[in-house]
Amino acid sequence: MLTINIPEELSGRINEIAKRFCQKPEEYLIELIEERVAHDSAYRETAYLAESEINRNRLHKAINEIREGKYEAHGLIDEDD
Repeated sequence: MLTINIPEELSGRINEIAKRFCQKPEEYLIELIEERVAHDSAYRETAYLAESEINRNRLHKAINEIREGKYEAHGLIDEDD
């Protein structure tokens, strides 16, 4: 079990946000932490890919194409389709 001491001012803000999402503050914080962990995993994967010159070039090319508007937007995949 992990115990976190949250400053009063931050605790109040967390409570307000959690209410907006109809969640308990604890639920909101867990969701926030899970999201952060998922982002960290993505950053680690990108860093791993960037270790190879070929992959690094592909990443740079993809980033540049996105910045230039050369991409296709797709909706979410529905598993039932």
